Amino acid sequence: MLTQLGTYCQQFDGTLRPLLHDIATALTAIDQAAAETPGRSLQTPLRELQHHLKTLCDKVLEQQAYVLIFGPLKSGKSTLMNAIAGAYVSEVSSLPAYPCLVFVSSGQQREYIVTNYDGTAKVWREARELAAHIDRAHGELAAAIRTAEEKGLTFDPAEHFPQAIRRVDVRVPGSELASTGAVLVDTPGLYTRMRFGYDRMTRDFRNAAACAIFVVKSDTLFLEQVFAEFQQLLDLFSRIFLVVNVDSHKRDVSPDGKLVPSLEQSQPEAVLKAFEQLAMSAPLQRAAAEGKVRMYPADLLHAASNALQKGPPEQCPAGFRAFRQDLADYLASSDYLAAFLRDSLQRAQTLLGETNQHLAGADVQRLRQMLADVDEQLAWVTAEQSRIQQALQFDWSPTFARGLRDIDAEVERFARDSGAKLLRTLGASIDTWFLSSHSLDWLIQGQWTPLVRDYRDEVLAAGKRTFEQMSGQIDAGLDLPSGVPELVRRAGIELRQTLAQALAKLGTVAWPTRTAVPVEVGHIPLKRSMLDVVAFRSLDRVRERLFGPPSKPDVKIPGKEKAARLGDPGRLYLHQCVAQFRAALLPETVALLREHFGPKLLAVAVDSLRSQLAAHQPRLEQKRLELVDTRQRLLGLAAPLRQLANSSAQLVPRLQELGRAFDHDVAAAAPTKQVVIAAKPPQPRDSKDALGTTPTRRG
Repeated sequence: MLTQLGTYCQQFDGTLRPLLHDIATALTAIDQAAAETPGRSLQTPLRELQHHLKTLCDKVLEQQAYVLIFGPLKSGKSTLMNAIAGAYVSEVSSLPAYPCLVFVSSGQQREYIVTNYDGTAKVWREARELAAHIDRAHGELAAAIRTAEEKGLTFDPAEHFPQAIRRVDVRVPGSELASTGAVLVDTPGLYTRMRFGYDRMTRDFRNAAACAIFVVKSDTLFLEQVFAEFQQLLDLFSRIFLVVNVDSHKRDVSPDGKLVPSLEQSQPEAVLKAFEQLAMSAPLQRAAAEGKVRMYPADLLHAASNALQKGPPEQCPAGFRAFRQDLADYLASSDYLAAFLRDSLQRAQTLLGETNQHLAGADVQRLRQMLADVDEQLAWVTAEQSRIQQALQFDWSPTFARGLRDIDAEVERFARDSGAKLLRTLGASIDTWFLSSHSLDWLIQGQWTPLVRDYRDEVLAAGKRTFEQMSGQIDAGLDLPSGVPELVRRAGIELRQTLAQALAKLGTVAWPTRTAVPVEVGHIPLKRSMLDVVAFRSLDRVRERLFGPPSKPDVKIPGKEKAARLGDPGRLYLHQCVAQFRAALLPETVALLREHFGPKLLAVAVDSLRSQLAAHQPRLEQKRLELVDTRQRLLGLAAPLRQLANSSAQLVPRLQELGRAFDHDVAAAAPTKQVVIAAKPPQPRDSKDALGTTPTRRG
């Protein structure tokens, strides 16, 4: 059985201990995470789990038998520890009544290891240094408790004051504990102001096959409040040793006035009998009858003195020898070893269940959801960047085609209709000119040129009106591919405004600089007078005298002169000039406006769209970098938590498999033996007991 136990302990520790690394990694990530990061609430429970898991692994690996010692203040707990350990450990219990557990075990040298709730630890070599440290810590803890109470909070050191001392480990050289692996666990005295409750402090020992020792002085044995918390011990431990500390030197006064041994000294069993009959509670009686509780009267001062002086075993008080032997038998029993296997597995599975429960909590779910949201946003931003790149390479010509066709059609229609009107107006001005005395220059520059300019402006205005109607539509008159309108909107681009700005940026239409109707003065039909013939004046000379210089024919001509000199041929010629000009003006105007509202507008508008889309890229990249940074921060906590959850989940079946492998050993364990409520002196034996001493055989 012991060989199997050693194998089991090695496999158990090798299976469970790696989880401590994952918990430590997760705690480091929590410490480094920002305050607003979901999951930081796991700090306290994970530290608790780390502590309990390490305690369990250490206990199983070293095959330690925890022996918890309870009792009121000044009941003799420290004396009992001296007697059991065979070494002086009283300085531990003489420290201020700090609400923490003290673990006393064998060691190479005397040292004191103080571990806080936040996981930090410090080693002391001198008991007085430890006492000074705990004295300061006692005041700090009291202040933290008062602060919590003022806020109406139920004080929890792990949450409200992680710097509080959780446990003190005492290593004692030359102790009889070295031969057994037993660890004495001293608890703070009952009724202390600052205790957190045995239920919390003894959590590490639930389902841990540990036993408890309850020490009480015979003077207080019959006080009801001494056993007020005893029911908690019955719920936590399967075996409790009740040691009644008696004073073997106590004296009473006899009827004749002499000092005689008290009943406590002469018949300690009678004191226990009276307690059983008169003061023992019903639960305690049932536990005693079931063998769960055994009682022993013992003079602990004499027992400790004999142990520290290495005196012969037979000089040790009989009650203490009986207690020691029964304790040793229990720790070496098959049922204890079977319970050690079974309960360590149950404890491990409980801790794994708590780990999985915490890691499946709402805070972790929020962290995972936040990480999923960030991943979704990051994927969207990356896709958006790709869409921007595609849009920058996009051929926008088909997008503008419909709108530009509408403008072109309207320009051509308006130019044609207005051209007919222009022709009539120009022709009417010729008739008006023949009736007036104005010069030819007045007709060309003063009448025809403004009409031509007005014509061009009116056709341009028609194009602008059509442009405004187009850009005023919901889609701005553009046939954008699917998804592009939303992309443009997300980029902050206002299509109507962009088109308007593009048209404004084009400026004026590049009209031809010559706007006058071309009239060749030298080709105007002209009649010479008799005087012109007599004077041998050429037609060119006559024209110059009539119209003025060809470059500026500004000589006023009376209406009669025009009729006489030009007549119908001259009138017809001017009409032909107007008709020819108008025939060339229409396509020229349409072509210029088609270029203006077509390729030129397209180039400027597309350039503006691409510039604005390109300007959206740095914003997207900034957003992407922010999301990457956020994802890294969240993943810095989510990844260790995910690893911890996976490791914990994988350990559950492995522990179950380990338990099945040792089921036979557990099943083969002998049943628990019956115990009695008595303090019988042990009989001498030839071999040492499980605590490393040579006991005497009980009679």
